[in-house]
Amino acid sequence: MKKLILSISMSLLFIAVGFAQKSNRTSAYMYKEKGQLENAKKAIDLAVKNSKTKNDPKTWLYYGEIYYDIAVSPLPQFRKLDTLAAIKAFTGLKKAKALDALAKKKRVTKEANEYIKKLSPVFYALGANVFKEKNYDGAIKYFKDAFLVKQEIGAFDTTAAFNIGITGVLGKEPKIAAEYLKKCVDVKFNDPKIFIYYNRALQQLGDTAGAESAIKLGRSRFPNNLSLLLEQAQLYLEKGEANELINSLKEAIAKKPENPANANFNFLIGKSYDDMGKSDSAEIYYKEALKVNPKFFEAYYNIGAIYVNKASKIQKVANNLPLSKNKEFKAMEKEANANLKNAIPWLEKAFEINPNDKPTFNGLKEAYARLKMNDKLKELMSKQK
Repeated sequence: MKKLILSISMSLLFIAVGFAQKSNRTSAYMYKEKGQLENAKKAIDLAVKNSKTKNDPKTWLYYGEIYYDIAVSPLPQFRKLDTLAAIKAFTGLKKAKALDALAKKKRVTKEANEYIKKLSPVFYALGANVFKEKNYDGAIKYFKDAFLVKQEIGAFDTTAAFNIGITGVLGKEPKIAAEYLKKCVDVKFNDPKIFIYYNRALQQLGDTAGAESAIKLGRSRFPNNLSLLLEQAQLYLEKGEANELINSLKEAIAKKPENPANANFNFLIGKSYDDMGKSDSAEIYYKEALKVNPKFFEAYYNIGAIYVNKASKIQKVANNLPLSKNKEFKAMEKEANANLKNAIPWLEKAFEINPNDKPTFNGLKEAYARLKMNDKLKELMSKQK
């Protein structure tokens, strides 16, 4: 009889232990419902380690829900319970779904997916916060989590992929940026900025041909987008393709004639012509730049430089003439001086805008001395610091 009583007692003990093990999970749920997240966390952390409950989908569902509540709690004392709460919530909810699939009952999958959906804005907010602090590595990680959240429920989050791409470019992670921006391109995400950042990521990777192809594809999809056009112009500028640059900038000006940036575009066209030795065309576009921005120092200076350079070339040829060519020498000297005289108003205007610029000062000094404009030279020298 004593043996029987002992057996019954042992059975009751095992039942009690099993109940205690499951009670952690039940307690965790009850604490969660009451908003007692610290106690809920303690109980669920025990439940997911316990051999009796750790392989039950419901345990991991509760784990995910509790850690989600910690992550989004408006109370700092709860958010401080775990700074990785959102990530742990996602891990728990995925585990719940995986165990549900093994059990072939699908008891918790629908509810788990609902919570997974709600995690997306949480990861966006976390990513945005660290992005503001220029913690680009941290931002990439959170935006990736946002992307994976949607992927887990069978959706493609182009916004998350785009954010990863932009952050990757800014954070000098071009490989990651290119990977996710390519995903956006492939699904035809309707935003021209994708191609701007995709181009930049490819350039950072040294893939100039790929960058050019990306911009061309972007322009084919968004032919009227000015930003893409200017990005293409920048690419031509970096590659030294002057004619392509000029054409793209002229197109940009035509698309938006009232754009204040046209001063810069016209100047860049002028500089491109200047570099090609087409000074007459260069002067035209420098003057167009001044119509938009009358205080454009570089445009005034470059027009003055055109005439100074013309004068210098003519004078050099004249100086190499034999003494018997005195008549030709005087004619060429007169022409050189005329060009130098034409340079003066432009250089004076440049000097008026920027009186501390040494090349402008020296150019005027030489012109005044050469043309014997002594009063002007004296006045200029008095301004020298």
